Amino acid sequence: MSDTILVTGGAGLVGSMCCEELVEHGYNVISVDNYERGEIFGDAGDTESNVTQYLTDENIDHHTMDIRDDDFDELVADVDGVIHTAAQPSHPQSIEIPYEDFDINVRGTLKLLETLRTGNPDVPLVFTSTNKVYGEMPNYFSYEKVGERFEPVDDTLWDGFDESLRIDQNKHTPFGVSKASADLYVQEYARMYDIDAGVFRMGCVTGGAARAVELHNWEPYFVKLALTGEELSIYGYEGYQVRDVIHARDLADLFRRYLESPTPGEVYNVGGGRENSISLRESFDLIEDVTGETLQYSHAEPREADHQWWISDLSKVQSHYPEWELTYGLREIFEEISDSLRSELDYS
Repeated sequence: MSDTILVTGGAGLVGSMCCEELVEHGYNVISVDNYERGEIFGDAGDTESNVTQYLTDENIDHHTMDIRDDDFDELVADVDGVIHTAAQPSHPQSIEIPYEDFDINVRGTLKLLETLRTGNPDVPLVFTSTNKVYGEMPNYFSYEKVGERFEPVDDTLWDGFDESLRIDQNKHTPFGVSKASADLYVQEYARMYDIDAGVFRMGCVTGGAARAVELHNWEPYFVKLALTGEELSIYGYEGYQVRDVIHARDLADLFRRYLESPTPGEVYNVGGGRENSISLRESFDLIEDVTGETLQYSHAEPREADHQWWISDLSKVQSHYPEWELTYGLREIFEEISDSLRSELDYS
């Protein structure tokens, strides 16, 4: 009989791709989601449609459920592994809802850890953390304009930030703090209670399943505005800020590999790396090339604790999982997003 993996936040971007990845590799999947994204971001952020689009396989048992509910504990007791993606995922939105952000990200994660510790302690756990745990630390370094992007003055940062970057004594937003807290709890349970848990601090995750909302998933939001002709607000840095972009399916592949060969207590920065790095200005050209539409934009004040430059140094995760690699390049990612949005918007 195949192992059964529990995916929290299974209707979300990363969760739904994890469900598909696991089923394709012979696993049974239990998926749970409470669709709270729709309440946080409005109708445009609702992920319930992903259930009918991505969670249709007979080996996926989907439950409409909150991880903070008592009924959730019963599901945890009998599974063979867990991928925990359920979260309040927006750092600007967290400023408006700090308590709810804490309750979902910290209390929900701690409840899951306790349920594993007391009822099913020998199964591997993937925790999806974020580069926002580093707060404003990336902004403490010096950058210069090179073409249409910022690049670090210090050449040793060329491949990006590794896991040694400090996380404290700087501004984070409540989201960064709640995810850092949950991140540390997962590490502690790995070390204190021998839970086979690993932490993955993600960069910009996207794909065709991503919802196009301003406060989360910038790539589909930019593409949507190009298609609809609406004006985009660029928050700070004149659009020279750099992000690294990773397709959710590449993450799902990595998480499956972790479940099959866990490295408890380890922390990994994981994103698109140097290969899939792009500035907002550079994305305008790529989006126009992919969609045939010019993105109109204006400038606004920077967001709180927003990164000026971020590239994930993938050295550690690639050394621990050498068979894992990025399979989606930037153009392929933006083409998939465009195709998905054209279908959704009935745009031609």
